Amino acid sequence: MDRASYLKKLRSKLSRLPAHELNAALVYYEEYFDEAGVENEQQVIAQLGSPSVVASQIMADFAIKDLDATPASTKKNMTAIWLIILAILSAPLSIPLLAVAVALILSVGAVIFSFVVAIVATVLSIFLGGVVALIAGFFVLTEHWPTALLFIGIGLIVSGLGVLLFPAVARLIKKIGLVCVEVLASLFRKITKKRKGGF
Repeated sequence: MDRASYLKKLRSKLSRLPAHELNAALVYYEEYFDEAGVENEQQVIAQLGSPSVVASQIMADFAIKDLDATPASTKKNMTAIWLIILAILSAPLSIPLLAVAVALILSVGAVIFSFVVAIVATVLSIFLGGVVALIAGFFVLTEHWPTALLFIGIGLIVSGLGVLLFPAVARLIKKIGLVCVEVLASLFRKITKKRKGGF
């Protein structure tokens, strides 16, 4: 493999990155080859490792850097998680290690997804329970007004509690996404040992 084919493969592996990040990475590695000189091309390739390894490190580093540089949001967390997962899956690993990494990612993802769905369902059920009690109070108003007032009061309190819980749940989901990114990043670093002087 020569410099041109190495950089071509690296470009294809980094196709999911934004254009400016992809170009910055390629310029960095072109300069790296330039500094080493044509006579040391094979040594540089051996030192860097395969384009898959380099690409997976660049993608994971970009996901973490991008997350640190901009305010956290659920969409940003999900993008970072997917980039790190793609970096782990594109890294050249042995089959057993890759199978363990995939199984670990899927099982942890399923647990976290179930936890988030349970929290959202709980808050929605509190809110909807309050709305139902409020509506029931209005229906009972003509039959027995003290019971109607009780239902209306409970409905207002419970639906208000549900509304108050929404921002806290949104912050919790963002925090869970951030923790997922950090855990995946540390998993990536353990699986593919970080190279010194990487991009």
